[in-house]
Amino acid sequence: ARVQRALSVSPAAPPPTAPAPRSLRGTDVDGAVIVDAHGDLVIGPEILALFDHFLTATGEEPAAVIRARIVAAIRERAGGRAADQAIALLDRYLGYREAASAELVAPEADPAARLVALREVRRAHFGEAAATQLFGDEEREGEAAIAQARILADATLSPDERDARIAEVEATLPEDIREAREAAVRPLVQQAEEQALREAGASDEALHAHRVATVGAEAADRLAALDRQRAAWQERVDDFAGARASIEATVVDPEARREAEEALLAGAFTPEERLRVRAILGLPP
Repeated sequence: ARVQRALSVSPAAPPPTAPAPRSLRGTDVDGAVIVDAHGDLVIGPEILALFDHFLTATGEEPAAVIRARIVAAIRERAGGRAADQAIALLDRYLGYREAASAELVAPEADPAARLVALREVRRAHFGEAAATQLFGDEEREGEAAIAQARILADATLSPDERDARIAEVEATLPEDIREAREAAVRPLVQQAEEQALREAGASDEALHAHRVATVGAEAADRLAALDRQRAAWQERVDDFAGARASIEATVVDPEARREAEEALLAGAFTPEERLRVRAILGLPP
């Protein structure tokens, strides 16, 4: 059984007293330390997420301080044998990260060769079973992405054949991974579908009906509210741009023109909004 325990125990070493680095401020700690019914660590991607949360501060503070933060986080979440196992896994993971950053698995390498090299490095550091538990899902996604890229690059396939083969590769992934991938791309798909409907002349009612059918009534209402906010914002920007164009056409003196434009900007927008307007219209700071 996978049972998550959060125990208050004394850490082996005092946690760092320095303020959290900028990359960690105001963030929730990702990941978890999961302990089974026998008191042993359950190895899985959850604990890597915990490690990686703190490792985002790499370069902001010494490696020893980061490790101490992770050890403290482990001991806040588990005690006894599981905590010791998690700390041992942490040290193996730190060694793995150093090895994985070497030229052997450089990002510019061929994706398939890089995945093979990563698999070898992972199994050298963690063993076959633990590496599969930690990275199995990620590796399956990587293999699928490589296969799909090859299909997309195959000029001998028709669009229908290409789509069918990509779908076949997608179907080989575990259901939870497929669902996560679908959820990740759904906003982009939704946006493309809505753009196609607008270009085809769909009414607001038809667009809302499509949203209700695809994302549900509550989300459709939120999207409609967001549309209204965006339309109102665009109208304000357009009104300002029109008034600014009038100033440019009628005020000859450059300094007077700039003062008039700044007064117009200050009267139409809040300080935060002015930054957006300057960026949108390319106005000088």
